[in-house]
Amino acid sequence: MSPGLSGFRSLALTLVCEPGPLLPQIEAALRTHGVPLRWAITEATCLPNGGRQLTLEAMVHQPALLV
Repeated sequence: MSPGLSGFRSLALTLVCEPGPLLPQIEAALRTHGVPLRWAITEATCLPNGGRQLTLEAMVHQPALLV
């Protein structure tokens, strides 16, 4: 990885959503991995209990810790 790209990471994650708006839930889930730069819902599934499960792919930035 080139020095200009350090701290950037691609990831895929599965999110079981609570009832309500999706955007805050997606953003909160991605923020646990870094600062979301871009993301996409690549799969959506209706669960037997009526819930929703999303598969997300994202690019996040994890800033270096300054010591």
